[in-house]
Amino acid sequence: MRQPAIVGTARIVLLVCTPLLLLLSNLYLVATPAFIRHEYGKAGFPPADVFSRAERQALAEATLHYLRSNQSPEYLASLSAEGRSVYNEREVKHLVDVEAVMRGAFLVQGFCLVLALLALLLSWRLGFCSIALRSVCEGCCILIVGLAVIGFAAYFSFDLFFTAFHRIFFSGDSWLFAFSDTLIQLFPVAFWMDATWTLALLAVAESIALGCVACLFYRRGLVQ
Repeated sequence: MRQPAIVGTARIVLLVCTPLLLLLSNLYLVATPAFIRHEYGKAGFPPADVFSRAERQALAEATLHYLRSNQSPEYLASLSAEGRSVYNEREVKHLVDVEAVMRGAFLVQGFCLVLALLALLLSWRLGFCSIALRSVCEGCCILIVGLAVIGFAAYFSFDLFFTAFHRIFFSGDSWLFAFSDTLIQLFPVAFWMDATWTLALLAVAESIALGCVACLFYRRGLVQ
């Protein structure tokens, strides 16, 4: 492959992978027991009607364990409270779908990390670091603008944003549940609102920091 083609490919890789990498990497911070405990400890967070605080915490962390591990759906069916299964068949099916989406997100994150590192390594070896830095800076700008647009829509109509997200990633109405269902008791809308804003704000802060550093190096010509 000729050098101009390599430069163009590396530029496209960094433009695409930088925003995806910054956004998806924060899943490792949000999809944690610590984030669940933080949410449950917030003043005004919706309480569960059918579980004690200790049961709710234990079940939520067990559900997260399923999503972050290779457990089979039988693991979810085995979760119980007061001698009864906490998840019905519909909820188990939805969590299986959620686990597949999360696994895909982590795979994309890892793939983007490898591609971005390869693009940066090639830029260093072939002497076009300045182009790579500009691409990283532009990728950060793409993420900030994209999140600003999505955030604007979510702020004025989170329900619409929430619905659109689920219709994109999940089939049919498998994600609709009654208020009394365990998934809503453990993870009410307030939880998902906070998770969404946390992901977005972290990604914006990281984009600003990384973009500023990349632009500084690029504009001052600190690398060739």
